[in-house]
Amino acid sequence: MVGSLEALDRASLYLAMALALLGVREGIEFSRELDADLEKCDKKILKASILRVDYDPVTRSLLPRALAEFYENNGFEALEEPDSLVTMLTFIAQLARQNNIESLKTQHRFLRVHLIPTLAHAVEKCQGLKPFLDIVLEDADYLKQILTTDSK
Repeated sequence: MVGSLEALDRASLYLAMALALLGVREGIEFSRELDADLEKCDKKILKASILRVDYDPVTRSLLPRALAEFYENNGFEALEEPDSLVTMLTFIAQLARQNNIESLKTQHRFLRVHLIPTLAHAVEKCQGLKPFLDIVLEDADYLKQILTTDSK
């Protein structure tokens, strides 16, 4: 089971990524430490409804609503557009503060179904996001290990 310090560290990572996309000083410093160049990123297009070209246009148009419902079902109120990377990162940051098994399952599912595919497509538009994708992929693997170990 994830310890509380590890959970806070994971939450801080996700929050720092969201802050970097928002242009907040601490987030920008974090992205520089990772060599994540976000200067050339068009942050207006960093939304699942735009980026998820693996879905047909109708499905993409439904993503904001589906994500908003997912957030609502997990006690999170999106202040920004539900399908924006900032909102997705903020949501997972909040979830990462919880270390119970159900939350870990929800986190892993959200990463695999929503955040990783959206980030992967975002990297195609903005290479500077690659370090963020690498972190999220590593975290998903970490959660999978915990869930696999915990279920034995």
